[in-house]
Amino acid sequence: MSSILKRNLNFLILFFILLSTQLRGQDYPTDFFPTEQLSRILIKESLKGSPSSFTIRSRELMKDSADLSLSPIIEQYHVQNNRIDRVEFEIKRKIIKQFTFDSLSRILSFFDFQDEAKTPWIYYNYDSNDRSKEEVCLRNDSTVYAKTVLNFNEKNQLISRIEYWGENKIKSARSIDYNESNDPVDDTYTENQNQSVNHYDYLYDNVGRKEKKLTYNSNRLQSRVLYEYRQDSIISQQMDYGFNQKPKSQFLIIEKDSMRVEVTGYFAGGDTTSYRSSFKQIFIDQDLVEYESRTFKGTFVDRYKTFYEFDNRGNWIKKMTYLNNKLIKIQDRLFRY
Repeated sequence: MSSILKRNLNFLILFFILLSTQLRGQDYPTDFFPTEQLSRILIKESLKGSPSSFTIRSRELMKDSADLSLSPIIEQYHVQNNRIDRVEFEIKRKIIKQFTFDSLSRILSFFDFQDEAKTPWIYYNYDSNDRSKEEVCLRNDSTVYAKTVLNFNEKNQLISRIEYWGENKIKSARSIDYNESNDPVDDTYTENQNQSVNHYDYLYDNVGRKEKKLTYNSNRLQSRVLYEYRQDSIISQQMDYGFNQKPKSQFLIIEKDSMRVEVTGYFAGGDTTSYRSSFKQIFIDQDLVEYESRTFKGTFVDRYKTFYEFDNRGNWIKKMTYLNNKLIKIQDRLFRY
């Protein structure tokens, strides 16, 4: 693949990562999803009007360019019952990657047809009786390169995660125990005969909501999270501690309806009165609205705007993203009904 095509593919992947950024609240992954390839929100989107498929073409502002350049990648989305069941990335009418999904928007397979692919075939299995999920990565010769198995309790909470080299050589293992409030209390991770154990202590209010969460590793305090529930919003504030038990960073989330504000700050030498750097992001639904960076080099603020156009069935057909009032990306979505 040429360097230009690779650059466009990398730009597209980074953009999908931005779109699929999720709130830091789910400590333990409970499913498999190709977050570096696709937008989770787009895959889970419920479409209208029973389309059979749609295509996305992207135009984006490349570095050192004054104009929008058409990406050589064509995204083909195939639909069943208003849900996406197959996605293909094409370059010059050649499929380079393919994903399939089930009716619950869970990934079933991933095929990478590029020559440099290390594991071009990946398959996913789901067993509702055993409450388990499995990812199997295959080499070009169809031998198993790696395998990951997740197991869940009756409340669909992750209780174990085992990674294998090949079919059955264990690379790492993780087990999680929960309390009566369904919050994790012990998390044990083992790799190369080294074991790490996290323990969690909680304080609850009179209606059972978390007010405080303390995380310990080897009896050393790692983080403290304070939760605040207001009439119109939820606030969580996390303090992380270093090996010297001094605060090293702080993470704040404010959620209100469709808006989410995330603020990360890194303390200067454990001094909680001074930040060496801080970063703020504001989201409306999945769209980034504002990004602010404060470091010793100064303060930089980028403001984003995202506008949509819809067809007569209510599906968006054009998405335009602006950075500091400059158009940086256009996504055109062509439906086939």
